[in-house]
Amino acid sequence: MKTKSARCPHLEAFDPLEPAQIANPYPILAIARQEQPIFYMEKYDLWVITRREDVLAVYKDMVSFSNGIAQQPLSPKTQAVIDKVGEDWPLPVDGSINTLDPPRHLPLKRLLVSVFQRALPGMDVWLKARLNGLVDGFVDQGTIDLVPSFSWPVTVGTVAHLIGADDKEAERFKEWAENWFELVGSTQLPPERAEACWMGFIDFERWMYGLLEKRRRQPQHDLMSKVIEAQSAGADITDREVVTNLIGMVAAGTDTTANMIGQMVYVLLSDPEQFRLIRERPELRPQMIEEVLRLRLPVRGVMRTMTRDVELRGVTLPKGANVYIHLGSACRDEALFTDPDEFQATRPNAHKHTAFGALNRACVGAPLARLEIATALDVLIERLPGLRFAPDQGPLRYTESMIVPSLRSLRVSWDVRAKSAVQ
Repeated sequence: MKTKSARCPHLEAFDPLEPAQIANPYPILAIARQEQPIFYMEKYDLWVITRREDVLAVYKDMVSFSNGIAQQPLSPKTQAVIDKVGEDWPLPVDGSINTLDPPRHLPLKRLLVSVFQRALPGMDVWLKARLNGLVDGFVDQGTIDLVPSFSWPVTVGTVAHLIGADDKEAERFKEWAENWFELVGSTQLPPERAEACWMGFIDFERWMYGLLEKRRRQPQHDLMSKVIEAQSAGADITDREVVTNLIGMVAAGTDTTANMIGQMVYVLLSDPEQFRLIRERPELRPQMIEEVLRLRLPVRGVMRTMTRDVELRGVTLPKGANVYIHLGSACRDEALFTDPDEFQATRPNAHKHTAFGALNRACVGAPLARLEIATALDVLIERLPGLRFAPDQGPLRYTESMIVPSLRSLRVSWDVRAKSAVQ
């Protein structure tokens, strides 16, 4: 394919699954934005789009840039998986708005947004109580790993509460979410790990169908019940679409938001002066959160497939080609963001990031994610004085994914307050 020559020699080393680049791909992407903003990555047979303007052009053209492969597995089924469910069993993403194109995409998304909004009232009160309850369990310890002790439990618990699962049922949500992003985000999973991910999704799908039937018999004030209620009132949504979209919400609403809470704490603790400003001036926190979303966004990139030839910035993206839309690179585009690699808590245009997608592909759960991140910050500042990195905190470590590299650990310490004497 002659258009594969549209690449820069400096970029041949770009590999989003190489450990050092999982941790920090941005120096090489800065070169790409300047020298070859659209280039071909031969190792993965992917075209990479790096500039914000071009990323937005992709989001606008939902016909040419199909979402059909957005969440398809990159590792094949093992024989054990085939023996259990058959060769043709699909990963339960069909019918999800994240894999649908026009004309089905927008009507279904509007329905889900409407139902989602009806399930949110009271979530802020529940969330603050949940966060404080988590802190109660470790506040006297003085040091923890924030990821398993705080970030993951709050996001898993929130999504479970939202869709209608209890805490015990939700114990596997973290595992299922990580299965998702490893299976759709890495071509290099060992066969045994790929098999575990596939098996986990078989269980996940069966569990979600079980919840659907349970809520059909016994509706509650939760998202599953609200979707069933809309369906019963004539809304155009099938049971399969209910199941696959709620599976998508579990995956998208746990791993991503847990990552952002951890990344926010990491960024603030790395810059004590700006952290002090945020502690002293709560009114700056929403703007700061947008800057963290821009700088350390939860979804590194998304996939598209070309339905026809499209010329973009002088490069022909051929029909049938797979495209990797690098949202992280777009969020650091010098054309819009001055000193894009710097954390600026009061950056005035930070909200123009693409961390939650854009236009009709913007994330349905973004309002809830922002609420979780903001409430987590308030509770951590209020409850953990002198918050800082623990002495044994080393370099950040991530799971292997070019979609959502999950933060594995973040060890922090704080000043333990002396308990008041009992009178």
